[in-house]
Amino acid sequence: MNLEDKLRLIVLQEYGFNDAINDKTISEKDLMLIQQASTNDIIQDKITHILKKRTHEKVVKNVKMYKKFQYLNGFAAARARSQSQHELQSLMETVKYISGFDKKLIKTVF
Repeated sequence: MNLEDKLRLIVLQEYGFNDAINDKTISEKDLMLIQQASTNDIIQDKITHILKKRTHEKVVKNVKMYKKFQYLNGFAAARARSQSQHELQSLMETVKYISGFDKKLIKTVF
């Protein structure tokens, strides 16, 4: 853990983990820091639920964007499709909060 993460964690502890988790503007990085630092199962479950929900929203957004530009021609459409595919692929590879339903949605693109 680097200095920035330690300082963020101190601020989150002062603010209160529950208050921080309930704040809609909390970043995924902060959620991950809280998850690593907390031993409370309720907090762990809340964070997992929030991260799964956010991941699902990202998947749906990128699949919709891909489908919107799927049959259009031109450089901009190709760029939008490529960007959506890249984001979906990176979500599949790096995020452990992807549900089976989200995996099926992603496979409709590839």
